[in-house]
Amino acid sequence: MFAAAIFGALHNQISFSVGASYFYDVKFPQFAIDPTAQNRIGASIVGALASWWMGLLMGTPAFLYGFFTQPGRRRYFYAGIKAITVALSITAICAFIGLSFAHIADINTLVGYLPSLDAFTDPQGFVRAAIMHEASYFGGVLGACAALYIMWREKPPREIRGK
Repeated sequence: MFAAAIFGALHNQISFSVGASYFYDVKFPQFAIDPTAQNRIGASIVGALASWWMGLLMGTPAFLYGFFTQPGRRRYFYAGIKAITVALSITAICAFIGLSFAHIADINTLVGYLPSLDAFTDPQGFVRAAIMHEASYFGGVLGACAALYIMWREKPPREIRGK
């Protein structure tokens, strides 16, 4: 949860630079961010609040599996660190891919899918930040699968665990 919250806060620093409209037009009101904090600080708060639950949801299967299969706290701890690192790396890569796609895609065509252009101060920036965010959530799901795999791979051979 903590790693996901920190990731979300840092992630939103990039997406705020890409499309501040995404925050001003949707996220700041959605998360009731005080007008005095509607800047990079508010974007970090939104990132932490929007991400911590993803860490809980996506990390629970891997860590429960590891709890029952990893012998000893030390082995469980190091397998967990490895799982978190891999999950965050995959999520960051997917966010970067989403951001790259948002910059090379025909953004004006994508903007045409917005329900009401008048509702957004910067429709192009909004769409770019939204694509980056969606790619990050997809990366979180892939990262959760990878974390579960890491926990599975890190369990000791059957001979060591006992028969």
